[in-house]
Amino acid sequence: MKLCWLIPGDNSGGISPVALSCCRQAAKAGYETTMLMLTQPSWMSSGDDFRVSSLGLYGSAPETPKVLMQWLNENPQDVLLFNACGELDAIIPYLSPKIKCVFVVHDTIPGYWQRVLEEEDNLEAIVAVSETVASKFRNRLKQTTKLSVIYNGSVFPERPEFNVTRPNDLIFLGGENPTKGAFDVLKLWKHLIKLGFTGKLHWFGQVKPEFQSRINQLPNSECIYVYGHVPRDLIFSTAASAKVLLMLSRVEPFGMATIEAMSMGCVPVAWDVATGTKEITTANKTGLFAPLDNTQALAKQVLYACDNYELFSTAVIERARSDFDEAVMWKGYESLINHISTLGPIERSKKGQEPRVYQAPVYRFQLLPPLLRSAIRELIGRSPVLGYWLRDMRGW
Repeated sequence: MKLCWLIPGDNSGGISPVALSCCRQAAKAGYETTMLMLTQPSWMSSGDDFRVSSLGLYGSAPETPKVLMQWLNENPQDVLLFNACGELDAIIPYLSPKIKCVFVVHDTIPGYWQRVLEEEDNLEAIVAVSETVASKFRNRLKQTTKLSVIYNGSVFPERPEFNVTRPNDLIFLGGENPTKGAFDVLKLWKHLIKLGFTGKLHWFGQVKPEFQSRINQLPNSECIYVYGHVPRDLIFSTAASAKVLLMLSRVEPFGMATIEAMSMGCVPVAWDVATGTKEITTANKTGLFAPLDNTQALAKQVLYACDNYELFSTAVIERARSDFDEAVMWKGYESLINHISTLGPIERSKKGQEPRVYQAPVYRFQLLPPLLRSAIRELIGRSPVLGYWLRDMRGW
């Protein structure tokens, strides 16, 4: 059986590593597997196990549906798994009944799941990467039986050693992104220092000079190490010697960063809001939570995790490695693929027609002047409550 994962490119946030894990496991299980990208790959390449291919186009390329149809004629597939690429998704109603289609929804904003509602009749199956995501559109479906929740998975390095005493170090992976809680970390650090915290903070992700200056103005800023974008191996190795992951996102559809840090022994400390983090962790067992925007309570939870690390360390590692390994994720996909293979063909709504050119959606927010957009982002980013309530307006 020929399986094909369709993704925007190999720099698609958490989507590309998840697709990579799926392809690796599918090939290992004996399927003829392809990862097809809209854009040219920047680091992925074909290996012995599966093929990496590209349409060689660019984002919003109007000819995408036609080029994809040509590619499929030259490279017939049995199952297509669409992953968050509107340019590629546009081909769905034109596909042959011989092809089975699975649509994977990776985020909570309407731009990620609206196509599901439009193309439900043309899809054999729909996957949401968490209940948090599924809850956004499940009740809008005509056939909820088409929907499955399959949690993402990852491949982890060797287990960290248990008999090594860790310093009271923290990790934050959100760069300067307000949605990830960057401004919350600035406030949290001040509270931690007042409470006598003496550990280090390892800050990963893009940080521009203006935001770096905010970090430099914090008390004990010499204990904050800013890394920028780095290879995943460095994040894993740093997590292996830290105690706490600051997961302060206002929105987290799943939480790849969470499971990867947990796999190395970091205890997630997060806001008590409905995100994928709440599905991954169990309060007071594999994670700690604080009321949204209560920075004092958040700081106390961080200190509690550091002071009582031994109560959590084994449980967080086991949770990540037992339930979110890529092989566990693949079992869900393989079961789904086996199921849809037994279904009769779907006569799709535009079968046999020439695919129309792709028209990129208009994002109203992007029409605003850049300085105004930046000011709005910062205003919302400074307020955890406002950021949480407006979380699904991303992409508006």
